[in-house]
Amino acid sequence: MKSSPEQSSVSGVPTPEEVRAMLPSESRWRYNVRRLDVGVQVGRLVLLFGIWWLWWSETLWDGIDGFSVFGITPLPNVPETFRAAPGATWDYLVDILGERLFWVDFWVTVKEALVGFVIAAVLGVLAGLVLGKFRRVSKVVGPFIILFNAMPKIAFLPLILVVYGVAEMSKVVLVVIIVFFIVQVPTQAAVSLVDPDVEMVATTMGATQLQLFSKVTLPAIMPAVLGALRLGAIIAVQGAVFGEIFAAKRGLGQRLITQANQLNYDALFAMVFVLAVVSLVLNGVIGALERRALRWQNQSVGRSGATVGSL
Repeated sequence: MKSSPEQSSVSGVPTPEEVRAMLPSESRWRYNVRRLDVGVQVGRLVLLFGIWWLWWSETLWDGIDGFSVFGITPLPNVPETFRAAPGATWDYLVDILGERLFWVDFWVTVKEALVGFVIAAVLGVLAGLVLGKFRRVSKVVGPFIILFNAMPKIAFLPLILVVYGVAEMSKVVLVVIIVFFIVQVPTQAAVSLVDPDVEMVATTMGATQLQLFSKVTLPAIMPAVLGALRLGAIIAVQGAVFGEIFAAKRGLGQRLITQANQLNYDALFAMVFVLAVVSLVLNGVIGALERRALRWQNQSVGRSGATVGSL
């Protein structure tokens, strides 16, 4: 039922047509420029250039020997043997991109991280939903989960290697036990914080348990879950690499520790750069899914007229 102008003037609440008429018109070009946020992009470029300059000029390696905090020198002078040059690092990176064994190692690490992340994400979300929804179950199981979460996961790696060997499965298991808690804890907290009044209203209106989960619980916990998944994807890569450094047949972590043992720090920095790119890609994919899944939030804010434009 549409509101007439007389109705809007009496009630004091503007109609959607009146809200759109009050908003300033904007061309597509200006909208894209505003979305781009030139100031932010320039700031990123300046920061990137500053980091590169510190590395290229070796200011990063020279350190500040006279500067200490509680007797600790946070920026010590790095010996020449352990320094890496940007040019040599780039040359090594370009060379290995044409090697078949590099892509074998690359795929091994990515596969370990992805498989472990998916398993941990599914188990973490399910455990978080159950423990957040059923308080009595949380009281029984919660202390044991907190105890296991407090244990250093890396300490289990020797046992994992004994059970699963040095093949890919041991790294997958390590990734699962690390990432599981990164997903489970925020999910459980988000479920427990869902407004019970909203659930009661939905139940009163005849919502089934499935509708209650899909229409109330899931939208409420989605931001926390997706944020945890973004962090978990990065930690998954780190966990897989650490397991490979400890013991592995192939993988980028094994390649990285081999170059470090040979004091080839140009190659080491190249491997670190590759791993950073892998983590950024995974984070970007989940970030795109997050923006798509939470698009309803921006739409609802826009309809309410609470904010106009980007912040």
